[in-house]
Amino acid sequence: MTGYSTKENVNNINVPHLHFGIQLIFDESQKDGTNQIWINVYHIIEFLQKNKSEVYFNKELNEYFRNN
Repeated sequence: MTGYSTKENVNNINVPHLHFGIQLIFDESQKDGTNQIWINVYHIIEFLQKNKSEVYFNKELNEYFRNN
């Protein structure tokens, strides 16, 4: 329940939220400091949301399948 903002008390500190990202690490120097490489996954999530499929559960097979 934390966040960052340049303005005081506008970061929804009392509202649960998720920070999600992907960090690429090719060597030890990229774990900390200025050599970090982060990927903004917003566009990936947006693409997946627009292209999701409905699923159904087959009780006989005890498995989920995608509706085409």
